[in-house]
Amino acid sequence: MKHRLIALVAACAAAPAFAFPNLAGTEWQLDTPRAENPPTLRFDAGKATGFGGCNRYVWTHKDGKSLVAATRMLCAPAAMQTEQAFFKLLEARPRLVPDGRATKLALVAGSTRYEFRRVKTEQPTTAPAVETSRYLTVAPFTAPCSAGVAKMQCLQVRESDSGDWQNFYGGIEGFTPQPGIQYTLKVRVIPIANPPADAPNRRVVLERVVMQEKTEKLN
Repeated sequence: MKHRLIALVAACAAAPAFAFPNLAGTEWQLDTPRAENPPTLRFDAGKATGFGGCNRYVWTHKDGKSLVAATRMLCAPAAMQTEQAFFKLLEARPRLVPDGRATKLALVAGSTRYEFRRVKTEQPTTAPAVETSRYLTVAPFTAPCSAGVAKMQCLQVRESDSGDWQNFYGGIEGFTPQPGIQYTLKVRVIPIANPPADAPNRRVVLERVVMQEKTEKLN
């Protein structure tokens, strides 16, 4: 048991700092040694990123080596010296020394020791979106619409009999409308977290067709 514990401690000491799962998503700023533009660290799965004192960098490990890739801006001599010393520490495969309270940590390689304090990240002020069910009336015709420079035909929908017809961008999953038929649908709206730019922020999925009737084009 004793030998197993020693082996486990040795393995943890040899692991890259960002291999510790409890660090994922945390951000840190250098306290010691003092610097006018202190370097920062953000730990994510398989890497760490941040500001080196002049440039942005990515810190990774591969084949037992500690690798730092950075942008190549030139800054004042003091900032460049700070950055070069910090990158040298990262490339030396430093071990992590936490304080046990998740407020401070140190990176240590040989006689070099850098101490960091945790930076609080802003929490979202709004509650996360949740799935909802809605009733939509789908018109028996489409209308021209555009998404950026793209021209297309959009479904026309409304949520009440007295409401105006509105363009509906994208489709309703599980629903294939037939021309000349008006539908009343119950749909489920599913938010999409962190969608790519210009992509929908929700999915609309058919739950059931409540009613359908053949009709002439509505005005």
